[in-house]
Amino acid sequence: MFELKRAVALLMLLPVSLTIMVSAQQPTSSNPGAPSQLALTLPENHRLLSIDESYKPTDNSSSAEGGVIRVVPRPLTKKLPSQKPFRTAAFGIKANTLGAGAELATPLFRRFNLRSGANFLAFAYPFGIDGVNYNANLHFRSSQHTLDWFPLGYSFHISPGILYAKNTVSSTAAVPAGQQFSLGDQNFINSVADPVHGNMSLAYPRKFSPMLLLGFGNVLPRNSRRLSIPVELGVAYTGVPTINVNLTGTACTNQGCTSFATNSEAQISLKQEIHKINEDLKKVPVYPILSLGVAYHF
Repeated sequence: MFELKRAVALLMLLPVSLTIMVSAQQPTSSNPGAPSQLALTLPENHRLLSIDESYKPTDNSSSAEGGVIRVVPRPLTKKLPSQKPFRTAAFGIKANTLGAGAELATPLFRRFNLRSGANFLAFAYPFGIDGVNYNANLHFRSSQHTLDWFPLGYSFHISPGILYAKNTVSSTAAVPAGQQFSLGDQNFINSVADPVHGNMSLAYPRKFSPMLLLGFGNVLPRNSRRLSIPVELGVAYTGVPTINVNLTGTACTNQGCTSFATNSEAQISLKQEIHKINEDLKKVPVYPILSLGVAYHF
């Protein structure tokens, strides 16, 4: 009976002994009652993570069962360009029917931009009218100021504005010797000894003209894009241009040869020709504008 009681007592003390042995093998800390901490100091754009190691694997457990550390970076937001008036700008270059141009733009409000530009064009253009050969020299200089409105908030815009144009067109006029030409209702044969020659000029009635443009492309996009390719189509109401022609020399009709400088009938025929050309120009009181460019938002 005594031996049975002794065996039962030994079995009751066995778990306590095993617990003491396992505890003796664990590393001690300065605060035994608190779980150990694993702290990771990460870069500035990451959070500081702390992992509680209250669970410790036993000798029979795999090291992979201790947990997984996952570092989650903070989302990086892109810095958008400023949209305050005159705090940011876009610069662009373009080719249009007013010439080669450059422009600057700045935002005004959420759906409005203010844009200003300058254009320059110079070239020679030969042509002929009723047997008279002209060699025109065109010199176009202009500046424009537009208010770009984006009614849909995207690329499409409507741009009313003002065009200041100082355009000049001058030309020489000549008829080959012995060739037939007509002025008004009269036909002439050019003199061989004193051929007809002169000059022509074209003038617009106004320097300031209202204009209206429709286009696609925002040179100041409201996102992180910097580059844009604007396309525009519109007109400027420049008024009806007028043409003037001066001729001198000698030309012949069935009644004989006359000098344009002194003969009144020759001058009447010349005025009829000028009137006919100006009547044709009245059909085009506006100047067409077609533009393609590229711009960069700073």
